[in-house]
Amino acid sequence: MKFSVVGYYLYGAPANGNTLQGQLFLRPLREAVSALPGFEFGDIAAENLSRTLDEVQLTLDDKGRGEVSTESQWKETHSPLQVIFQGSLLESGGRPVTRRAEQAIWPADALPGIRPQFASKSVYDYRTDSTVKQPIVDEGSNAAFDIVYSDAQGVKKAVSGLQVRLIRERRDYYWNWSEDEGWQSQFDQKDLIENEQTLDLKADETGKVSFPVEWGAYRLEVKAPNEAVSSVRFWAGYSWQDNSDGSGAVRPDRVTLKLDKASYRPGDTIKLHIAAPTAGKGYAMVESSEGPLWWQEIDVRAQGLDLTIPVDKTWNRHDLYLSTLVVRPGDKSRSATPKRAVGVLHLPLGDENRRLDLALETPAKMRPNQPLTVKIKASTKNGEKPKQVNVLVSAVDSGVLNITDYVTPDPWQAFFGQKRYGADIYDIYGQVIEGQGRLAALRFGGDGDELKRGGKPPVNHVNIVAQQALPVTLNEQGEGSVTLPIGDFNGELRVMAQAWTADDFGSNERKVIVAAPVIAELNMPRFMASGDTSRLTLDITNLTDKPQKLNVALTASGLLELVSDSPAAVELAPGVRTTLFIPVRALQGYGDGEIQASISGLALPGETVADQHKQWKIGVRPAFPAQTVNYGTALQPGETWALPADGLQNFSPVTLQGQLLLSGKPPLNIARYIKELKAYPYGCLEQTASGLFPSLYTNAAQLQSLGIKGDSDEKRRASVDIGISRLLQMQRDNGGFALWDKNGDEEYWLTAYVMDFLVRAGEQGYSVPTDAINRGNERLLRYLQDPGMMSIPYADNLKASKFAVQSYAALVLARQQKAPLGALREIWEHRADAASGLPLLQLGVALKTMGDATRGEEAIALALKTPRNSDERIWLGDYGSPLRDNALMLSLLEENKLLPDEQNTLLNTLSQQAFGERWLSTQESNALFLAARTVQDLPGKWQAQTSFSAEPLTGEKAQNSNLNSDQLATLQVTNSGDQPLWLRVDASGYPQSAPLPANNVLQIERHILGTDGKSKSLDSLRSGDLVLVWLQVKASNSVPDALVVDLLPAGLELENQNLANGSASLEQSGGEVQNLLNQMQQASIKHIEFRDDRFVAAVAVDEYQPVTLVYLARAVTPGTYQVPQPMVESMYVPQWRATGAAEDLLIVRP
Repeated sequence: MKFSVVGYYLYGAPANGNTLQGQLFLRPLREAVSALPGFEFGDIAAENLSRTLDEVQLTLDDKGRGEVSTESQWKETHSPLQVIFQGSLLESGGRPVTRRAEQAIWPADALPGIRPQFASKSVYDYRTDSTVKQPIVDEGSNAAFDIVYSDAQGVKKAVSGLQVRLIRERRDYYWNWSEDEGWQSQFDQKDLIENEQTLDLKADETGKVSFPVEWGAYRLEVKAPNEAVSSVRFWAGYSWQDNSDGSGAVRPDRVTLKLDKASYRPGDTIKLHIAAPTAGKGYAMVESSEGPLWWQEIDVRAQGLDLTIPVDKTWNRHDLYLSTLVVRPGDKSRSATPKRAVGVLHLPLGDENRRLDLALETPAKMRPNQPLTVKIKASTKNGEKPKQVNVLVSAVDSGVLNITDYVTPDPWQAFFGQKRYGADIYDIYGQVIEGQGRLAALRFGGDGDELKRGGKPPVNHVNIVAQQALPVTLNEQGEGSVTLPIGDFNGELRVMAQAWTADDFGSNERKVIVAAPVIAELNMPRFMASGDTSRLTLDITNLTDKPQKLNVALTASGLLELVSDSPAAVELAPGVRTTLFIPVRALQGYGDGEIQASISGLALPGETVADQHKQWKIGVRPAFPAQTVNYGTALQPGETWALPADGLQNFSPVTLQGQLLLSGKPPLNIARYIKELKAYPYGCLEQTASGLFPSLYTNAAQLQSLGIKGDSDEKRRASVDIGISRLLQMQRDNGGFALWDKNGDEEYWLTAYVMDFLVRAGEQGYSVPTDAINRGNERLLRYLQDPGMMSIPYADNLKASKFAVQSYAALVLARQQKAPLGALREIWEHRADAASGLPLLQLGVALKTMGDATRGEEAIALALKTPRNSDERIWLGDYGSPLRDNALMLSLLEENKLLPDEQNTLLNTLSQQAFGERWLSTQESNALFLAARTVQDLPGKWQAQTSFSAEPLTGEKAQNSNLNSDQLATLQVTNSGDQPLWLRVDASGYPQSAPLPANNVLQIERHILGTDGKSKSLDSLRSGDLVLVWLQVKASNSVPDALVVDLLPAGLELENQNLANGSASLEQSGGEVQNLLNQMQQASIKHIEFRDDRFVAAVAVDEYQPVTLVYLARAVTPGTYQVPQPMVESMYVPQWRATGAAEDLLIVRP
């Protein structure tokens, strides 16, 4: 078998001399005939059908072509197979473009095919530790199947003497011990033939067989006269692995619907032909997503039924479907059971006369740094000139669009095309006829920014062209033009245009190649870490038709230095590419390094050509995760404090920065909390909301006074608007919110938290959609009135968890004067359920707000006497801690001007608590911010003499000072006043060497494997090699909110499994890797991200139940790179964390 490969750069040059790597896989092809959906072909019991055939490594020829071939290893196989070629074409720097090709192998002229007439369900297979789809039928019933004898195209052939056998697979299980694997469950299987029959089929016939079954595992096997065997496995009766109720739902037959026209318009008449598998009665219906628009009872005879349906003029919509249900009643006298069939068909109302024909005229090829003019001409199907045609034109890098197979938007299709069937069909047929159906042989059938943990990511510089002009209106002739600026870009642009009038719509696209006469492209890692060395490659391609003699001079600046910088003289024949190798080293620090190239000597006839100057930036980050140290004390008059001599020993000085807070009152370090909550428009629901809270109550001037470099007020408001939009994307249809997206499980306490933020945002003048607020309020009201509907996973005290949700919901509704007083009083009756003072205080404020001052004051008094249990292992589902709860309580008391003496007591407690915490969750940081935003203005006179200022510092309020590494190293503070002085020092930076492994509750290990599942060393990789990274996470307590961050070394890049074409697939890997993937499928993974410099996963880790995470990475740019350690932490008990063992250097060879 052969696969032909053609590689080329998007700017037109062939990929001559580039390396092609890949693998050839052999896999069984069970559903091998697309024309016969649901039918399975081949022997399911056949072994060794899944295997890796060959590794591919070749160099494309001077035209960018190559051929991949493999000898047949399937001559003796009698089941359909599929050969899969997964190929990665590498650029000079080692970065791949990955594509797949598949070729089916059909082993005979015709094969038997089997389709069960009952449904498949997802069940857990403990033998493989994975979830599998398996047909399940009721025990004590008849298992019915459709049988065909078909060729590869789906043509049903005539055959005599098909042998059909029902085989019971009896498995005798036993335990086996080995030194390597410990105790393992194994079994011996005996195949017992329980029934058999012979079947003859005519051409184009589908046969039907059925057999009575008891509880257990079965296999139906069909053998053809040519010795070809097909078989399917199924289960009869309830299995503990089955998540359903154990009933095997019999699949309905299909009604075939046929229309007389391709599309219809209001006023037309639909001629519909209905062909059911058996005669029967039922109904036909025209449905929209909002319900039935037309229906009629029908009586379908064996030869079918022709039906006419008028298209009502009010049906001016495009989510319409024709649906039919035909039921044949049972007949005991003929032993005929009831049978039903269903048909659904889209009703096309698209009017082709409303489609605009759009013609685009663009140059086939252009140079960079020039304007691109697109000429446009619009007409209608009947040739008339449309009026008032608006056109939107975009030009986007095709390379980016190809990653996700992006399709050019078509407004006509969006308005008039087929929409998703909007009805949910609940088939309770098996329950309705259960008693009657069992009397006969059943023969049914038919067709935050927590993602930045571990330090800031490197600045990534990617040159993507994505230009969009303002909409233009064409002239009376339907013509016009748009000009787009194209910068320093070489590649292919997709020019996309959408056009519309008041009634008509259209679209079109064109491709434009952008290429300079001589192209210089630098291939480099996506980032580098301080101390890394890398070999960059500079490709220079001569696209002229003349030989060129060029001079190339290279320089570096910023955080990069050239290991050697000798200029190069390059001679290139027409169409030829050469590669220069550039060794560089990354310096200490965080920021950018830049490579500059000056190319001179280009000669073009009739042109004066200036030297070409190119610049490329590489983000540089420290090699190891950021660390923070905190110091603090209270100084009496005359006392002096100095930073310990060894306090900053392991930090890289150029990355070290700090802040000193001085205050005459017990301080809350609001600057620290804001920095840790910098608004970030991505992340989970809680992190997004928490990160946005400070932006509601601070402005640029306030941030500056705190020593925080922030955005302008305009940018800050824009970031809040983005954050609100992000939050609303996580709002479920019922009004509640989910943690990562709207399809996730509902988060009850966080729903109240986010609604609290949205209501506050509206009060601060931000635009929050009224519908979102109303739906959220309705959901909060449901929490008050029906706490039984709440299911809170992992909650150790369900009553306390529900009480916390209800109290917070009550507070948010009361803030809007929408909390029913009766519901609040009912919650108060369950005050004994409270496990913290916070929900009692929230309920008390809500009661007072809604008019019940007596109960409200009782609740507030009780709140101050009800501390939260400090045992971190107790999970209430409210994301809280004693520190968080105390901070929110102080905030609530301040906001509502309640109990000033108790506020002072809480402040003293809170200041000490907050200082004692090295790590804060986003919940804690935001709660402290809300508490501190008014406390910071409390008067408290102080005076201090510091080592970094000759003049004494003095003030009435807390004061922050930013310090560099030199100032921190010699920091000393003396209380020169006559009142107590509180100080806090927060210093953060990057260590010069890898931190020691550590674990508290959590543990993490990293293993590097080859794609064969065997251990692989990081010091022996070649550019283009794939490695499998296996992370194992353990916990001594249940941690429902673990965040795993595995920082990549610069020479490795993730193979993103979410991209359509962008990745070598793990699905085709060998058995060892599949075992790891199966283990990963069992984990409760809530979110995964593939980033330029890290792999991130949010996952729940059960006590003593290891979690397996697996990802694929590729060695890319040759060089020597430092390897960061993997990390895991609990997002809401951040002291539960672990750092994995350090690795040796990653060495990538060419």
